[in-house]
Amino acid sequence: MHLTQLINMIIMHSALPGSFLYSTIVPIPKGRNVNRCDSSNYRGITLSSVYLKLTDNIVLQRFSANLCTSELQFGFKRKSSANLCSFVLKETLAYYNKNNSTVFCTFLAATKAFDRVKYCKLFRLLIERGLPAGIFRLVLNVYTSNFVLCCYQWH
Repeated sequence: MHLTQLINMIIMHSALPGSFLYSTIVPIPKGRNVNRCDSSNYRGITLSSVYLKLTDNIVLQRFSANLCTSELQFGFKRKSSANLCSFVLKETLAYYNKNNSTVFCTFLAATKAFDRVKYCKLFRLLIERGLPAGIFRLVLNVYTSNFVLCCYQWH
């Protein structure tokens, strides 16, 4: 009951307690068979407060209509994966090969795409999609006020 009241107040006032915004970055190896002595073989994963994750999930459920993604997006989406994109590519190549036609492909490596997100554009898109002002301020507060409490040393 208390947690429900707290999250309702967070959503109503578009403000989070500072303790919800603490995060910890943990290094995770990029694969099983990588050289673990080379720091370039690790990626940082941010562990957020369980309360922030709970608030995040509630906002996602309540406002999912405003937060929909393109039907052309395959990864990082519920009931979808990049495997579906690979399947479409393979089937397309097979079709053209079967019909003795030339096929040209262009690939884009977006390995660090998240690091290159234009947040102003992201926030503008949320406004254009009709996300309520209070929820928009809440999301903006999370993005601009989140900080790392402690960090593991990378070797």
